[in-house]
Amino acid sequence: MTKKIIQIIPRLPLYGDGVADYSVKLSETLLQQFGISTEFMIFEPEGEIRELNNFHIQRLPAHNPDTLISLLPQRTKTVILQYSNYPYLKSKLKAPFWLLKALQLAMNSYQIKLIVMFHELPILKYNSINVLNPIQSILSYQLAKLADVTITNNAKIQSTLSQWLNKPVTSIPNFSTIGEPNCIRPLKERKYRIVVFGTTHNRSRIYGKYFNLLLLTCKKLGIREIYDIGQTININRDRLSGIHLVQMGKQPPEVVSDILLSSTLGFLDYSWYPGCLGKSTVFAAFSAHGLVTILTKYNPSERDGIYLNKHYLLAEDSLNIMNLEELQLIANNARQWYSGHNLISNARIFASYLDFRKKIN
Repeated sequence: MTKKIIQIIPRLPLYGDGVADYSVKLSETLLQQFGISTEFMIFEPEGEIRELNNFHIQRLPAHNPDTLISLLPQRTKTVILQYSNYPYLKSKLKAPFWLLKALQLAMNSYQIKLIVMFHELPILKYNSINVLNPIQSILSYQLAKLADVTITNNAKIQSTLSQWLNKPVTSIPNFSTIGEPNCIRPLKERKYRIVVFGTTHNRSRIYGKYFNLLLLTCKKLGIREIYDIGQTININRDRLSGIHLVQMGKQPPEVVSDILLSSTLGFLDYSWYPGCLGKSTVFAAFSAHGLVTILTKYNPSERDGIYLNKHYLLAEDSLNIMNLEELQLIANNARQWYSGHNLISNARIFASYLDFRKKIN
């Protein structure tokens, strides 16, 4: 008998939402491997609804507890809240406390089991200062307290959640949302080029604040071609100094996967999330596809098993001129690290908690 669950997500994948991509891939694997079927509840009240891999989808037409409760199927036993606070917010000074109340009512009225996946915690950033948002973190804290199970994707957030709950919290790094190829060609059989891939915000920072580091990396490693994948942005080509830039625009996952499989290096700025490299689906994609990742800044993610000069390199003046054998070792290490928490490993973690038992106090 197929078990059914509800997943609450911010938006559909067609809007370029990473949490939605994660949730859909997870749902496909839960169904294929564990016979667990998902119905999606979309937080965004407006926009087009399209069929999503034959999964049932419904929107929340209004943001209040009564609406959410009324849309929950009577047979619902488990709800997974895929929580990255930013898509659920209307302003930096507000938080959706109504969602907390709605989930409390659902748990009390229908004995629903609640699993909250924390993709991130709310952060206030100013220059080099990174602190928890004092208002929004109250909601995150209360959601963690309410949940039967809390899960996250990196050790830094895991540490905060464990302190809040005074108990261990499950953490498993993110998987590649654009696929996990089985056949990986060695670097020597690929095109010697660098790929810039990710959100518009991330790539804009690369071509703005970190453009010099990208060009330095190309110079140090002898790269003559850059492939940019994502929504087209304005890039100052006058600074490329003979390096060929190919802007691919947005591409479906299969095309992105093919490009990565035929490329050597991936360039990534993850300075926005220090200590959280394990949650980067772009780093996961580079690792799964056998590329060497070059970061703009050192990211202290050793607690997630990720080490500088072992799993990634740094774009800086001291970047050594490396041969393909040395680069291949970095790529191999990153792919081995990735294999321990691939898509099916993530799905297995969730499936282990979907036993439909009541919460034991």
